[in-house]
Amino acid sequence: MRLPWDNWEVLDSEVNEVAEKFVMANYYDPKVAMQLFNTF
Repeated sequence: MRLPWDNWEVLDSEVNEVAEKFVMANYYDPKVAMQLFNTF
């Protein structure tokens, strides 16, 4: 049995976009949160 996402290639840029939105929505200080993303 194969799962549908076995062959799915995810772009890093898409993952980073979603992660950035999630962190910005849940982080106490957005300026500190953006420092995490600017290092990559």
